[in-house]
Amino acid sequence: MMWTKIKRVLRSGLTSLMRNSFVSLASVFVMTMTLIIVGSLMFVNALVSDFVSYVRDKVDVNVYFVTNASEQAILDLKTQLEHIPEVASVSYTSRDDALAAFRAKHQNDQLTLQALDELGSNPFGAELSIKAKDPSQYEAIAQFLQDRTTDSSGNPFIDSVNYQQNKTVIDQLQKVTQYVQRFGLGTILIFAAASVLITFNTIRLAIYTAREEISVMRLVGASNMYIRGPFVVEGTLYGLISGVIALLVFFPLSLLLKGPAETLFGADILSYYISHFGLFFLVLLVSGALLGAVSSFLAVRKYLSV
Repeated sequence: MMWTKIKRVLRSGLTSLMRNSFVSLASVFVMTMTLIIVGSLMFVNALVSDFVSYVRDKVDVNVYFVTNASEQAILDLKTQLEHIPEVASVSYTSRDDALAAFRAKHQNDQLTLQALDELGSNPFGAELSIKAKDPSQYEAIAQFLQDRTTDSSGNPFIDSVNYQQNKTVIDQLQKVTQYVQRFGLGTILIFAAASVLITFNTIRLAIYTAREEISVMRLVGASNMYIRGPFVVEGTLYGLISGVIALLVFFPLSLLLKGPAETLFGADILSYYISHFGLFFLVLLVSGALLGAVSSFLAVRKYLSV
């Protein structure tokens, strides 16, 4: 008996979808645009995340050591830093490497290279470049370094730490990251609310055209759930069809925007879409089905007093 009712509800929903062709097309169009907006926000979130990660990789804290600092003491400090939870990575640049990098950078500046040769010795100290897991953790790392300015023999071996010079950039990066996260979340919520309202009113029109049918069903004693069922099925089908269309639209769209996205953000959105197709498929189809089902359920309940 239950299975018979379910089949009737499904058949009725499919029949209503095909019968009200104009309303169905309008509903599918609105929901497709809604899901395209949802998918676009996924792209934007990925692009922003890549950009923030790119900027984060450019921010670090450098520790400069005195020229007579013991290499073993520097490597010991490097090991200590690597065991700090806040530290993502630590790279070591020896005095010779620092000198070679300086010569390579100024290879066309003969005056500077001549002045360097006249010194007769390497004026550069070794260096540690520290990257934190999060920009907010650089202050703790800087505090850790302040407590270790001397080696095991008590001799000063840290010349300077450029945390204070980079602090403004680090603070701005942290604020930008928080702003982008909040902006992304707020945008998603706004578009989600707008999408529900638009879809709700579009599906309400489809339900309005069947008001006489609903009245007859109520007169013969149909239950509320039995009356809602076909419309929920119809709304779910709208969402699934819209999700498939949105998936198809995103392929040529990502191909078209591939060049500009690489220029502005350094990200290949076509490759991102292909590699994350399963995620897009799940999000868009599930979002579409839920959006259609919930909108249909609410429209029947509120406007037809079922």
